Amino acid sequence: MNYHLAKSIAIPLTLGVLIFVTGCSHAGNADQQPNQNQSENSQLASPNSPLAGSKSNQQTAKNSASYTDKKRQATNLQCNNAVINQAYQAKNPSVKRQVLGCGTVIKVLKDDNQGSRHQKFLVKIDNYPNITVLIAHNIDLAPRIEGIQAKNPIRFYGEYIYNDKGGVVHWTHRDPASRHQHGWLEYKGQQYQ
Repeated sequence: MNYHLAKSIAIPLTLGVLIFVTGCSHAGNADQQPNQNQSENSQLASPNSPLAGSKSNQQTAKNSASYTDKKRQATNLQCNNAVINQAYQAKNPSVKRQVLGCGTVIKVLKDDNQGSRHQKFLVKIDNYPNITVLIAHNIDLAPRIEGIQAKNPIRFYGEYIYNDKGGVVHWTHRDPASRHQHGWLEYKGQQYQ
């Protein structure tokens, strides 16, 4: 098989970010299935990029307001809870890691109204039942999740910091000063940032 570089294009995304997509073809057939290296490279896109994950995952996220188990399984393909587990196992609170995780809300806590207001809830991390994290979602900078309830799946992208209770994930919102990676929460098919 003789693959050759067909073209590279820049795709502007919202927030002024550019990503580069490189296309390869075999004997001039651009419709051929991507090889394994192309599949791996497609995961280099930002986790909130519309190009992250497979087309079926994108379609699931776009077209449905309900959040069924089938969609949750497709979404988990994009989550990387192993990074949270590694940080948890390292037990070093001075290390901050940007994480894309999935789990189940196990308890909704009272809002923290001192200083910047935060909506708080506990999440049991999928595939790591010994890890529970506190999500501290800044509701002065992002919309609150109205009606959030225990036993529902949630996806999050934010900064994880270890503590002896499992850790905290914050920066689940946009940074108005653009000095920190933007984060988000996804609950019942809707994204909050």
